[in-house]
Parts: sequence; structure tokens; C-alpha cells
Amino acid sequence: MLTEQRFQKLLEKAVRSIQVTTDIVDSAGVIIASSNRKRIGKEESVVRDYGTESSKAVFSQDNRTYMRLTYDKTTNYYIAIDGTGKVARNYCHLISSLVELYVKSTVKKMTKEELVRRILLDEVPDLEFRELVQDYKLQPDKARCIFIIRTDDMGADQVYKIMINIFPKNQGDILLLFDTRTIVLVKLVLEDSDEDEFIQLAEAVEETVINETAVKICIGIGRCKPNIYRIRESYMEAMEAIEVGMMYDGDSRVYHYDTLLLERLLHEIPRELSRKYYQTIFDDETKKILNDEMLTTIEKFFENSLNLSETARQLYIHRNTLVYRLDKVQKALGLDLRNFHDAVTFKIMMMLEKQKRECYY
Repeated sequence: MLTEQRFQKLLEKAVRSIQVTTDIVDSAGVIIASSNRKRIGKEESVVRDYGTESSKAVFSQDNRTYMRLTYDKTTNYYIAIDGTGKVARNYCHLISSLVELYVKSTVKKMTKEELVRRILLDEVPDLEFRELVQDYKLQPDKARCIFIIRTDDMGADQVYKIMINIFPKNQGDILLLFDTRTIVLVKLVLEDSDEDEFIQLAEAVEETVINETAVKICIGIGRCKPNIYRIRESYMEAMEAIEVGMMYDGDSRVYHYDTLLLERLLHEIPRELSRKYYQTIFDDETKKILNDEMLTTIEKFFENSLNLSETARQLYIHRNTLVYRLDKVQKALGLDLRNFHDAVTFKIMMMLEKQKRECYY
């Protein structure tokens, strides 16, 4: 149903060039919108009495013309305009037509999915937001989380067809085919759901898509929001998770906003400042030490929480070989990666190097 604020906004546009006092009155005879805002809230007893005495759509009384406006086939409102005769009636018909056109173009033709899409893109005016959510029965107080599925090529349509079977509409989730590369899942969240479950779900979706299509995807996950009025925040977080995650960890395919705290922090650092700090440690000579084999060794060492024995076992090398490689890095860079502080410094500098590389693409 149209709100009083929306009626007021529409009426002001309609009568801008008419210069005649015009009201919209509800069936109880109360003025809910007017070209003269001071009249809002006043009573039109003529309308209240008319509603029970006559079925005429247009009538005149006390030098005013009244025309019944039926919205949604059930709710009656009345357009009241100063003056009588043909001109006043024509104005009534004009305003009635504008209201009808507005309703058809902005509400009736919009699907639930299209409404959610507009919410995510911030295209729903504040005055209409809550009412449309109620009209479309979107369960406003249910917690939700946004998953953005981005394809490497224009294969979103294939992925969408698979996901519509995984997340049917009757389960409360909303699936949107956003564009040729993007699908958005508005996931209804249960009270006991946590971050790990979101990541596991995203990994399961990725595995399903890989098994059933040749399309490669990555998935960004925003934070869980307590109501539908904040899902755009989750959407923006999921977008940022993909952008930041792919910059610093291109090998991964699932990125959760909350697990990218360090990456998001570094992403805020200006490129020139990143380059300045990166160059204090890494130069052409040190880069020669950091070949693919050495970088693989260091990454595995970090994955195993600086555990020498476990890293050597997973790399299928002798422990002394691993120690030799780390000593070589220490001699070249002045950083002992067996020391937590130095390991963190090296990790951050390597992440800054990825950021520096990205700015040239």
C-alpha cells in the first residue's frame, strides 16, 4: 500500500504547475497529502459522509471536486481539488492517472528478486523501503548473509541454474542473477550458524560448480546482518572480500570478510607508501634468493606455524636442508623467519609486494 509520504511526494510533483489546492483524502475523511502541507491531518467530512451515501466516482460540493481513487482494488482514497466544472474534473483525472501509472511502474511489475536487487544497489528510497519489505513479505527481522559468486568468464547463467536447485525459493533464501559474471545469494541465517559454516557452504558450492560445469568461480562472504534493512552492508562487505582476497591470496577461491582483517588494513595503505616500505627490505639481490622454490618453502613453513620438522616432512626434504634455506634468507634479508616477529614482518612485506604488483595491472 502507498504510504502517506509517497502520496505527498507524488502529489507535489503532479500539482507543481497547476497552482490549485489539491488534497488526497482517505476513506475516513482525513487529508493524508496536500499541495498545502498545513492541511495534512485535517478532516474532510464531505468525503466521510459520501462514502456511505453514494457510489458515484466523481462529485462536487462546497466549490470543490472530489474523485474516488481505488488503490489495489480494495482501498479507497479521494482526490479533492478546489473548483468545479470540466477543468477541475480534468485535473482529478490527471492526478488519478499519475498515481495509477506510478503504482504499475514501481510496484506491480517488480518481482521479489528485483526488489532485493534494488535494495542491494541502494536504489530503494528510504520512504518506500520498509513498506515494500512488508508488501513483499520479506521477513524483515530475519538475519541474513550475502554470498557473491563471481565467475572468471561470462558463465553466471550456467552457475545460476545449478544453484537454483541447491537453494530453492521455498527455503527462504533469495538467489539473484546479477549480471553475466555475478550471482548473489541472500542467505537466511539460523541462530546457531557461525563463520565456519558459511565458509564450508561456500566451499561446497564451489565444488559442486566445478564438478558440474567448466566455469571457475570465487565467492565473497559478507557479515551476517540482523535484519533485511542492513543487507546492503553485507553485500558491500562481500564485494570487498573478493577484491581484497584475490589481491592477497589469488590461489584461494573463498573469501570471508571477517577473516581478511590484515588484508583489509594493508589495502587501505597508499600504494606509494607500500612501495617505500617494501623496498627497504627487498631489492634486486634479495629477489634472486626468493625464487619459486624458496617462496614455496617459506609459505609451507608459515602454514605449519614455524614448525621445522613438520614443514620438512611435508616438503619431503631433510630438516637440515630447511634450516639451510632459512639461514640463506636471514643472511640476505636480515630476517630470521624462525623468529615470530621477523616472520610477521616478512609476511606483511610480501603482502605489500602483492599490492604493489596489483597497482600495475
